[in-house]
Amino acid sequence: MDKMPSYRKWLFSSVILLLAVLSTTSVVDQRAAADYEKLFQRAFVTFALARTINGVISVVQGTEVALQPAGVGVTLTPGEILDPVNDLVERFSWIMLGATVSLGVQSVLLDIGAWWVLQVLLVGLATWLVVRVWYPDNNQRLPGMLLKRLFILLLFVRFAVPLMLVANDLLYQQFLEPRFEQSTQIITTAGRDLEKLHEQASTETPNPAESGLLDSITSAWGNTISALDLSGKLSQMQQRAGEIIEHMVQLSVVFIFQTGLLPVAFLWLFLQLVKWLFQSMSRAGRVEDNRR
Repeated sequence: MDKMPSYRKWLFSSVILLLAVLSTTSVVDQRAAADYEKLFQRAFVTFALARTINGVISVVQGTEVALQPAGVGVTLTPGEILDPVNDLVERFSWIMLGATVSLGVQSVLLDIGAWWVLQVLLVGLATWLVVRVWYPDNNQRLPGMLLKRLFILLLFVRFAVPLMLVANDLLYQQFLEPRFEQSTQIITTAGRDLEKLHEQASTETPNPAESGLLDSITSAWGNTISALDLSGKLSQMQQRAGEIIEHMVQLSVVFIFQTGLLPVAFLWLFLQLVKWLFQSMSRAGRVEDNRR
C-alpha cells in the first residue's frame, strides 16, 4: 500500500505543533500590547493637538481688527483665512473617531485571543489534527472537515490581531514615523505662530480724533504703516494655515493607513495563508486516499 511521503507528514505536524505551542505563550501578546499602547498614545496626542488647533481657530475667527489708515476706516476679519482649516479639523475629528473605534475593536480582539479557553481549544484541536495526519480516518470526513474549519477560525482569532499590530508598528517605524513626527511638530509650531499673529493683529490703535492736529497726522501715518504691517501678518497667517492643512492631511494618511487599510489587508492575507496551509493538507490527504 502506497503511503504519503513521511517528510510531508512531518512538515504538517511540525507546523501545527509549533502553532499550538505559540498559542500558549505570551511573547507575541506582550509585544502586540506594547505596540498597541504606542499607537493609542499617538492617536491620543494627535487628537489633543487637533482640539488645540480648533480652539486657536475659534478664538481667531471671533476677532475683528479695526484700523483707520489715512483716515479711512477698515475692518478686517483674519479668522476668515482659517475657514478651510476649521473645516478640515472637523473632518479630521471624524477620522480620529474611526481610528479610535478601530483601536477599541483591536483591544477587545487582543483580550479574546489571549483567553485561556481559546488556547486550550487550539491545543486540543492541534493534537487531533496531528493524530489524523498520521492515522487518517476515512469514516469521519464531515466531522473532520468541521473541526479543521474550527481550528482555522481559532487560529485566526488567536494570532491575526497580535501579528497585525507587530507588523503595523514595524511599518510605522520604517515608513510613517518621520512623516508623523514632522507633521505634529509643524502643526504645533504653526498653532503657536497663529496665536502670536492674532495677538499682534488685535492690538488696538489710538483714535486720531481724540488728539491734536499734529498727533492726528502722526497717528494716521502710524495707522497706515500698521495696516501695511497687518497685511504682512495676515499673509503669514495664511501661510501657517496652509501648513496646517498640508500636515493635517499627512496625519490623516498615517492614521487611515495604520487603523484602516493595513489591518484589513493584513487580516485578509493572514486568513488566506491559513486557508492555503489547510488546503494543502487536504490535498495531501486526498492524494493518499487515491493511492490506497
